[in-house]
Amino acid sequence: MKIINTIIKSALVVATVTTAVSAKDYSGAELYMLNEVQYGKFEARMQMAAVSGTVSSMFLYQNGSEQASAERWVEVDIEVLGKNPGSFQSNIITGKAGAQKTSEKHHQVNPATTQAFHTYGLEWTPNYVRWTVDGVEVRKTEGGQATELKGTQGLRFNLWSSEDPGWVGNFNPNDLPIFQFINWVKVYKYTPGQGENGSDFTLDWTDNFDTFDGSRWGKGDWTFDGNRVDLTDKNIYSKDGMLILALTRKGQEMFNGQVPVDNEQQQQPASSSSQQQQQPQSSASQPATVSSDSQQPQPQSSATQQQVNPNDPQQQNPVIDPNANIQPGDQQAIRKMRAQYQAEKGTNGFVNAKGARVKEAKNRYRVNFGI
Repeated sequence: MKIINTIIKSALVVATVTTAVSAKDYSGAELYMLNEVQYGKFEARMQMAAVSGTVSSMFLYQNGSEQASAERWVEVDIEVLGKNPGSFQSNIITGKAGAQKTSEKHHQVNPATTQAFHTYGLEWTPNYVRWTVDGVEVRKTEGGQATELKGTQGLRFNLWSSEDPGWVGNFNPNDLPIFQFINWVKVYKYTPGQGENGSDFTLDWTDNFDTFDGSRWGKGDWTFDGNRVDLTDKNIYSKDGMLILALTRKGQEMFNGQVPVDNEQQQQPASSSSQQQQQPQSSASQPATVSSDSQQPQPQSSATQQQVNPNDPQQQNPVIDPNANIQPGDQQAIRKMRAQYQAEKGTNGFVNAKGARVKEAKNRYRVNFGI
């Protein structure tokens, strides 16, 4: 194995290698927004997945940052590390490939990230980056590194397993499968002083995941060294109005559990739309506080009920009850979403650890942890 060039240095190090493709024993998942934007607010209502040895995340990333020829590195992270599901790690990565600057901090979440749904938020402006949980600010970085986030970024979510036990804990395959549940995602445009109540953000679109919108999202289909799983589109599902990322054994890419109930009081809109929408009031009944002392992992269980096959269109595209109280506008939106689902295209190919496509089919990316 010949290492060509070192690319990342922080919680992970990425290096381009030339090596044959080899299947791994486990399957994970990555969901990524097809279009990148410059500045904005990003919210996701989620119950995370965490057992020792895993990473469950929501992050902003500029494609190509890891390339040695890239002008800059641009990334903002929310990562739940498996050894401590009671907190998440926030981070900004800037600089250039091979000379990154990072700023990791840890924040307690109560109830734990695996025990309840929380609304996780990222605000990115020219002057600051802000992290929130259930509407409560847990970190804000003004100036300095925040101003180095130039260009565009896309929103991503992934679920995988690091081979660095010092970072995420020791991995036990008997803890699998685990699942990350995303109830909804909201993306806001950066509109200084023109948002609701004079805020700096205007809601652009909401996705409630009644179906999978292939015109908005891509499904990862790659892997990288230092990650013991292959990221695959087979471990991303839509079920009961929830987007599900799974981490499973290879060949067992089925969702064998029951979708958990989100007790958020404010009901979300019935369909996803790219039109501007009014922001509903969030239910902040489960606030987060800033701390990182707890280190007790809380494995996530899965009930063996209805199976979901991602290759079955009827399961990915649920039937609407004709007796349900659905307004004409909702039916039109549902038809539109189903048409978008039918037009979904695959995203196969070789890409790097963060999803940027690799031109050479033999190029792979190596990830070393604990640097």
